[in-house]
Amino acid sequence: MSVNLVQRLFASFLDKLAAHNKSLTHKTLSNMTLRVTGVVVVSAICSYFHVMSNLEVQTQRQLEKYIAERGNRESSIFLLAIDNLTLLKNKVLEELKQPVNTNSITKFNQIYFTWNDGTRRNFPQNLPTQKFDALRYPSSFIGRDVQLNPDDKRLIVIMHDLIGAYGFAWSNRFVSTYFDSKKNFDVGYWKDKPWGLEAPANLYIPNEEYFTVATPENNPEKKPVFTGLYLDIAIQVWMVSAIVPVYNNNHFIGIVGHDIALTDLMKSTTNEKLPGTYNLIFRGDGRLIVHPLVMDKIKQSEGKLTIADLKNPELNRIFQLAIQSQSGKVIENTQDQQYLAITKIEGPDWYFVTVYPKSLLSQSALNTVIFILISGLSILITVIWLLFFVLRKQVAEPLSQLTSTVNKISAGEFDINIDINRTDEIGQLATAFRTMAIDLNNSFCELEQRVQERTAELQQALRNLQQTQTQILQSEKMSALGQMVAGIAHEINNPVSFIYGNITYIEEYSLNILQLVKSYQEYYPEPPSELKQQLKEVDFGFISEDLAKLIESMKIGATRISDIVQSLRSFSRLDEAEYKQVDIHEGINSSLLIIQHRLPPDTQVIKQYAQLPVIKCYPQQLNQVFLNILNNAVDALDEARLNKSHPQLEPRIIISTQVLDQNWVQISIADNGIGIKQEALKYIFDPFFTTKPVGKGTGLGLSICYQIVVKTHRGKLWCDSQHPKGARFVITIPV
Repeated sequence: MSVNLVQRLFASFLDKLAAHNKSLTHKTLSNMTLRVTGVVVVSAICSYFHVMSNLEVQTQRQLEKYIAERGNRESSIFLLAIDNLTLLKNKVLEELKQPVNTNSITKFNQIYFTWNDGTRRNFPQNLPTQKFDALRYPSSFIGRDVQLNPDDKRLIVIMHDLIGAYGFAWSNRFVSTYFDSKKNFDVGYWKDKPWGLEAPANLYIPNEEYFTVATPENNPEKKPVFTGLYLDIAIQVWMVSAIVPVYNNNHFIGIVGHDIALTDLMKSTTNEKLPGTYNLIFRGDGRLIVHPLVMDKIKQSEGKLTIADLKNPELNRIFQLAIQSQSGKVIENTQDQQYLAITKIEGPDWYFVTVYPKSLLSQSALNTVIFILISGLSILITVIWLLFFVLRKQVAEPLSQLTSTVNKISAGEFDINIDINRTDEIGQLATAFRTMAIDLNNSFCELEQRVQERTAELQQALRNLQQTQTQILQSEKMSALGQMVAGIAHEINNPVSFIYGNITYIEEYSLNILQLVKSYQEYYPEPPSELKQQLKEVDFGFISEDLAKLIESMKIGATRISDIVQSLRSFSRLDEAEYKQVDIHEGINSSLLIIQHRLPPDTQVIKQYAQLPVIKCYPQQLNQVFLNILNNAVDALDEARLNKSHPQLEPRIIISTQVLDQNWVQISIADNGIGIKQEALKYIFDPFFTTKPVGKGTGLGLSICYQIVVKTHRGKLWCDSQHPKGARFVITIPV
């Protein structure tokens, strides 16, 4: 069972419990679940440490066994090379102890030929080397101008025969078998490759690594030695040479050696490993032989790459721990959280190390713990699930039914159906609640009847109060507005009349003065210098031209103010009878003049007036209707300008009038503002209903308009709107 499946089951279980999260069942199951879960978690943690401890012991045993087997297997080729070379060395020494045979000199002269480069080889120079039978015979190289005595020639013939005899037999395991002398000659067998014939003429064998490692100076113990890792360019194979020094009567005469291909060793080191681990091989001086991650660098360095060159702290710690530990042991690299299984490859004394990350153990232990945890939680869910069904049947469902009954009673539903046949505590509670429901039902029936009667009385009183309040507000508002407008018109009219009456005299006097000055200029064209300077400073020419324009502007302004005063007086109508015949257009224009300051500069007011008769009405009240509707239109335009759905609104108000059937006059006021939503249209004439934000409207304006038009003038008032494209209010009153 996966962790996701357990999570889904547990989530489903919790969803079931969520419906009863305040019930006794929920509390019981929650407490039990928490306690059992704690036990399972503690058990899982203890299991983790126990499993981890056992895995560490088992892993160390497995690594010790593995590293021992690998050490023996990888050492076999090198030990075999040492055995072969020791055998060859002993054969050489045995032959040298035999009596000197003069035939060896004759055989030397028959086998070896002098080449033009000063070297001697066991094949004529004038023949192609491809004809040399490298499968059956060894090839030989004697350095340029080397002086050979009879003993040297005898040694060369002996080695030619021995290597020819053993080289083919050993070629299935070793690349080559050879003998090199300190006098710079070589006899070697390389299957199908005449190395001695292809060697360069300037080759000096005593300077090569495979020779110098075995000299008395570098190998005083006279033990078998191995060269470092190198790549044979001819066949592109990594190799190492096993070397055994040859001493005749304690006199160093040369070496015998095997070239060992490391292809199989490198592949097995890289590929044959325990899951999650990796292997590496290095020499005691830190030179890397095999490392799966840096083989390219080893190749680039021609086999001379050392651990110190890589500057890798982890690899350096592995090297230090390996050279300090015993072969065949498993040690712990605590800093890098690793186990290191270390063994020495016999022969070259290389270190073979298997790196085993401890995270493999922790992951294995964690998987075991997860299994234990999942199993425990699965059992817990099963038990809790069964317990849940038992508690739900015996406790939760009866309590839920009882709770539902109580909620119904709280909501005023007294017609309940509850099981009262149980003999336990729940049955007793059910009986008590049933009795209480019957009593409450009787009481609520009486109370409901009394509440209905009282509510009807209060609703009627509220309607009367709203009508009275609306009438009072209308009367007070219009009275105050009329008085204010009349007062303002009177106060403005007096000073304006004074100004307008005196402008004529100012114009006459100023013309006379200007004419007088011009006459002086004609009779006295050269005034005194002081007067000339004064005329220049006041710019008399400009004054004479601009004064007439200034007086004309004052006339226009005074006339405009007089018109405004006349409009205010017309709007207030305080100087006229309350009910009389008036021009509707005059009232509309007066209302427009009053709201002129609220209109944005780019608002178009389009008047589509028809020829209307004078009608008998209450002009002050109708002016209030026009003013309220126009104010609402300005508010709608402002809201539309702020709305993102009208980014390029051209505000417009259209006022049109017409006569209907000779008995009715219709006034239409339309705007292209935000409009009114359809669901609000049927409430806009109700008292205190408003679509404006809190603090910006009382909800009385349109209600008052409706009463003035419908109740007072026996007319009609309605609204058409297409939200959010605008609204149109239509007023129809009888002539």
